[in-house]
Amino acid sequence: MKKVMFFVALMASITAYGSTSDSLKIVTLQREVSNLKTTISRLQQEDGRLRNLYQQQAKELDSLQANQQQQTENVKTLAEKVGADISDANKKIDSNVSTLTNSINSRTLIGALGILIAIGLLALTYYILKRKISSGATTIDKIRSAQEGLETAQKAMQEESVKLDSKLVELIDKQMSNNKLAGDQKVDHSFALKVGDEIAKIETNLSKMDPEVKGYRQLKQALKRIKDNFNAHGYEIVELLGLDYNDGMPFEAQFVPDETLPEGKRVISGITRLQINYNGEMIQSAKITVRQNI
Repeated sequence: MKKVMFFVALMASITAYGSTSDSLKIVTLQREVSNLKTTISRLQQEDGRLRNLYQQQAKELDSLQANQQQQTENVKTLAEKVGADISDANKKIDSNVSTLTNSINSRTLIGALGILIAIGLLALTYYILKRKISSGATTIDKIRSAQEGLETAQKAMQEESVKLDSKLVELIDKQMSNNKLAGDQKVDHSFALKVGDEIAKIETNLSKMDPEVKGYRQLKQALKRIKDNFNAHGYEIVELLGLDYNDGMPFEAQFVPDETLPEGKRVISGITRLQINYNGEMIQSAKITVRQNI
């Protein structure tokens, strides 16, 4: 009888806990997280646009390099031709030295002019090609600079997301510390399920981040404390993220093609809703995202 009265008291405490102030804080943080996710999505689209621009500039650079090679071959051909002309002129001059002095002088002058013209053409071609290559290199440097700026912005967004999630986790941890979770299957599990949904969102965000992002490890530790608190009150959060998926799993799944995976591979890459067990029995089934190459 005392145990029943204790559980009834726990239920009343959980129901009465939802203070307006803390609820507003949770809603505000959720909105900020949603807005941040929208901003990250736009940045990812901009990243795709910049990558396409980079590929286009890379193609143009390849074209310039091919043109440079063609111009080099043309200059080489022209130089060989001029050289051959000079060689022929010299042979004719040598064979007619005794009788064609004036002609020799004339041909020598023509040969010198030909050399000067060839040198001028080589210098002009080199200058034009250098300008084109320099222009292409400058464009690529600008694209790389833009990509580095985008990566910096994305990292800053991820750090801000970690801060917001950390605040949300602190608020959840505080609520769980001040209130007892359900101690009987007949008690409403809504608070525990709501906390589970927030954990699912935060863990999915963390799975897409670089572990070196500021605050990442602290947030992981805070999530672990909440899970330990769950376990202490009979709840179990089933870990699914990163596991291989098979058709026998009793989950609501959304499948996303991913050709980067080995052929036939299917991996759970996102959790929209966690599977939560209470005293060994499932009280909420999972809703997952699966990347596959089938």
